[in-house]
Amino acid sequence: MKIGFAVMTEFLKYQQIYTLLKLIEAAKAKNHQITGIFFFGTGVLNIKKGAHLGKSTKNIPLELENLQGIPKYACQTWADNYAIFPEDIIQGAEITGLGELSNITKESDKMIFFGGHA
Repeated sequence: MKIGFAVMTEFLKYQQIYTLLKLIEAAKAKNHQITGIFFFGTGVLNIKKGAHLGKSTKNIPLELENLQGIPKYACQTWADNYAIFPEDIIQGAEITGLGELSNITKESDKMIFFGGHA
């Protein structure tokens, strides 16, 4: 099965990013293919280098960087809103347009969205 993900929340507010990492681990163990991860809204903060906040907090950007072979994209508009530029992001990620979310969705059998709620 081909699975895509969209992340619309930063790692400091919600548990979703930890769940994302565990789902990817489980999917890979079952030989599922991850078509990509698209970071939108405040989710773009997850790919910013140097966002680690101490010993008691998991280094999410590093964990995402270590996901080899999985395309990672951040929304250009939201990256601009947070002054995140290509030199500021983790290795293996790319800042791109919203069309990449469409591409991931098209290539996937399942899409899983992680987002904050009002």
